[in-house]
Amino acid sequence: MAKALLGMKRRSAIAILARVLYNASDELIAEKLHVTPFDAYRLTSVGISQLRHPSRSFLLREVSVEMDEGVLVIDRALRSLLEAWRMEEMFGALCSACQRPLEIPFAAGWSFDRTRRAGRPRSYCSNACRQKAYRVRRRTALRDGQVSPVD
Repeated sequence: MAKALLGMKRRSAIAILARVLYNASDELIAEKLHVTPFDAYRLTSVGISQLRHPSRSFLLREVSVEMDEGVLVIDRALRSLLEAWRMEEMFGALCSACQRPLEIPFAAGWSFDRTRRAGRPRSYCSNACRQKAYRVRRRTALRDGQVSPVD
């Protein structure tokens, strides 16, 4: 997948990855790439058309089996591409406590259909951030008198 994306224009490849991996809207893609929402839509559609071209389609043969199942596997080449283009910083979810980007699990399945993923999406990057947020919520509730100190 990374080879096919590297052969495309960078902005189109970023728009496709943002749509597929992060479920980004045209408005968010437009904001991050500094274009209009229509141009973001056009970048995505042109990029998908470029991926269908025979010169790139042979690169996607082994990926197409995984895509038929509705899951894209993030391998080392794709991970390095995401890091080089700083995709996680632009489109990734942020930790609720420290505002750092949440990490995409290596070689994990990423479903195109968000309803098929098991469990809730992560909110915190670590247990330390989760505990920090809990303490802040607890302190605020105690100060406002919403809970008693023994609860």
